[in-house]
Amino acid sequence: ASQVNPAHPQIPLATVHAKMAGAGQPWYMPLTWPFGHVASAIMRSDEDKAPKMAATADLDLIGHATSAIASSRAFGLALFCIYVLTDDYPAFGRAKTFEWEWMMPILIRNVAATWMIAGFWDWFLYLSPMKDKLHKYKMNPVYPSGTQMLHDATYTTVASVLAGMLEIGMCHLWATGKVAYQHDMMATPISNVLWIITITHWRIPHFWAIHRGMHPWFPKNNKGMVPDVGRFLYKHIHSLHHKSYNPTAFSGTNMHPIEAFMYYSAALICVPFGCHPAIFLACIIDCGVGAWLGHDGFQWPGSGDYFHQLHHQYFECNFGAMHIPIDKWLGTYASGKKGISSKMLEETGVETAVHSGKTK
Repeated sequence: ASQVNPAHPQIPLATVHAKMAGAGQPWYMPLTWPFGHVASAIMRSDEDKAPKMAATADLDLIGHATSAIASSRAFGLALFCIYVLTDDYPAFGRAKTFEWEWMMPILIRNVAATWMIAGFWDWFLYLSPMKDKLHKYKMNPVYPSGTQMLHDATYTTVASVLAGMLEIGMCHLWATGKVAYQHDMMATPISNVLWIITITHWRIPHFWAIHRGMHPWFPKNNKGMVPDVGRFLYKHIHSLHHKSYNPTAFSGTNMHPIEAFMYYSAALICVPFGCHPAIFLACIIDCGVGAWLGHDGFQWPGSGDYFHQLHHQYFECNFGAMHIPIDKWLGTYASGKKGISSKMLEETGVETAVHSGKTK
C-alpha cells in the first residue's frame, strides 16, 4: 500500500540522530566491509546507546580519507572483475563484435554482485538475528514494508543490468579502437593514483547535476517563459526513487531506467582522458556500492548517510554529497529538520506516493 507524502509533513519523520556516512567507524573501514562491520556489530554491547549526531555540509580530513579508501576498494573490485573473473576481458579484443558469449557474463556478474552486496546488507540489518540489537541505530525507527523492499530490489536489479550494458558498449568501443585507452597504468602511476582515490569526488558533481535537474526548477506557480523541465522529470522519472522515503540498501539504485542509466554514466567522465578500463569500471562499482551502502537507513554499523536521508525525508535539500559541498555553496544544505526552510518545503509543491512502513 502507498500513502501520499505531501510537502512532506504527513510522513512520520524519525526523531533520530545520525551523522555522515561511516558514523562511528574508523576511516579504513570501507576496506573491511562487510566482515569488519558485522564483527563490530556482534561485539558491541547491547547497552550501548545510539549517539546524538547530525549531518555535516562537507567532509573533514578523515572523511576525505575514508572516501579515498572507498574509491580504492572500488578499483580493487574492478581489477578483480577484469583480471581474476576472466582471463580475457572483452575490452582487450573479444568485444569487437557483439556476442552473448562475452556480454552475458558481464550482466550475470552485475546482478550477482548486486544481490550479494545489497541483498546481504539488507538481510543483516533488517532480517537477521541482529536486527533487534541494531534497531536503535536506525535513522527512521519505522521499518520499510516488504512491498517496498521487493519493489526496490527489482528496480535496482534492472539498474545493474543497465550498468552492464554501459560497460558492454564501452568494451566494444575500446576493442574496435574507436576509443583509445591506456594499456599500461604504470606508464603514468601518479595520475592514475589520483584518478583512483578521487573517484567519488569527481563523480559527485555529475550526480548533483542530474539529480538537481530532476527536481522542480521553479516555485509551483511560476509563470515564467522557461518551462519547468525539472518538475516534469520529477513526476515521470525521479519520483520513483522517492517512493522509498525510508530507504534500505536496495533503495540506492532503485531508479527509473532512464535515471539509472544517467546515474551510471558518471563513469564516462574518465573516458575522454584515455584512462584504463579499470578506472571506468571502478566508477561504475563506486556508483553502485556507494548508493547501496549509503542508503542502508542506519547510522551504524554501516555507512548510512544522514545527509542523504534528509533528502529522502524532505526532498528539496541535500541534492549532492559532502565530498564536493555544492549544496552548501548554493544554499540547499540542511543539517536536520530545523535546517529545512519553508521555501524548500512549500514553494516546489511536489507530491509523491510513498511506500508504507511498519513499526518494529
